[in-house]
Amino acid sequence: MSVRLDVSQLNLVDLDAVKGALLRRLSLVQDNAIDRKVIVVINGKGGVGKSSLAAALAAALAQIGLKVLLGELDEQGNNAEDLGLSALGLADNGEAQAAAILDGKLLTPTGEARPNLHVLPGGLALEEVVEELYCQRRVARRFEGPFDRQVWMGLYAAAIERVRHLYDVIILDVAPGNAPLQLQALTGGELVLIPTKSDPSSRKGLRTVAQRFATAAELNPLLRLLGVAVFATNSSATRIQSEIREQLEGDLLGAAPVFEQTIRHVESAAVACRKAGKVPQELRNSKDLDRAAQRSMSQLAGDYQSLALEVMQVMRAMKDQEGRAA
Repeated sequence: MSVRLDVSQLNLVDLDAVKGALLRRLSLVQDNAIDRKVIVVINGKGGVGKSSLAAALAAALAQIGLKVLLGELDEQGNNAEDLGLSALGLADNGEAQAAAILDGKLLTPTGEARPNLHVLPGGLALEEVVEELYCQRRVARRFEGPFDRQVWMGLYAAAIERVRHLYDVIILDVAPGNAPLQLQALTGGELVLIPTKSDPSSRKGLRTVAQRFATAAELNPLLRLLGVAVFATNSSATRIQSEIREQLEGDLLGAAPVFEQTIRHVESAAVACRKAGKVPQELRNSKDLDRAAQRSMSQLAGDYQSLALEVMQVMRAMKDQEGRAA
């Protein structure tokens, strides 16, 4: 017998609508009537290129005509720098997300950062969301049924369900090390893209994500590993890159590909991008860069564009494979 709590007295968000959304989603999965379009960019460690990848991938997909929603589930709000959201008047400190999760409002982007690229910025307002999630998780431990104990993880899934038909791709850029937000994103997502470096600390972060992936997958049978993108490698060090791939594939037990395209580390290009509020693809022909910097920026832009193409190819292959199986 489940314990019944009066949620209104605790001043927490009522999860009845979340339960309904999760059950509808399960029925769609059973009928094979839902496409995977929500990509979660995640790692358990910061400084591995997560926000840069999310912004560059979103911009690349929008540039080819896909309608993209980029949501940043991170109190730091790095996308504001990556895409120049403050200068565009689109940075809201995470208020739109907080309103959707805490007040039940529609998950409404603050605007278009680029043509076809709609944004939900992160920021300090998400701290209130995190506090709510901690409380919901603590209350959920009192319930007996496994579904009732896990349903708190579906607040973002319910919010996304109301708007997912409006977009071709939804990308969630998730804070490193924040378990409640990561579980929210993984429960609401369908494909997991993990950026990582080759150092032991980054790989440890990858294993943390794998554990949270398993937890979220109990509530979200749509969840699949899309792949791992390796950052900060020397483009000429092919032997080292091969060893990195072998190590990561061992960590993942062959469950997801390590993308062939790696992302090189060019500190000067990264600084220039953040300063300008643009992704490398937008600065590759910038007249404000000297010839050497322009060459580095062009190479980095090529890395991101090639990785975006590889991501789309893997998504298409997964869809075709599952279509044949169905």
